[in-house]
Amino acid sequence: MFKQVFRLTFITFVWKQYKRAIISTVLLFGYLYLVGNIHDDYLNYAKLEQGTDVGASFIIKWSALLVGVLIFLAYHFLRRSSSTDSNEGDDTMKVTDDESDPFADLRKRKKLRSKAEMIIDEKSKD
Repeated sequence: MFKQVFRLTFITFVWKQYKRAIISTVLLFGYLYLVGNIHDDYLNYAKLEQGTDVGASFIIKWSALLVGVLIFLAYHFLRRSSSTDSNEGDDTMKVTDDESDPFADLRKRKKLRSKAEMIIDEKSKD
């Protein structure tokens, strides 16, 4: 029973951590498979026609494969560089000044005091 729970927890962790990479990789493999199948269909068609030049089809096929891989790499490179730029040098969470932010007042205070400190201050004034 614990083995199944551990597997499910591990799979959930991996999915949450690497969801974009998994999806983009599956899409890349699907794209490469689709380009290969389209090219094979064209070669079968060209074989039946016998007068069709197939040299250009290989250039188009490899160009399409290269473009797909370059888009995949650019997506991951740009995503990685944008995520490292936003976290660079600052470990605190970046907060916008929304009116809907319930903690905006607390962030603006210079000193935070607990209820106990306020009670002690009130008693010391009396």
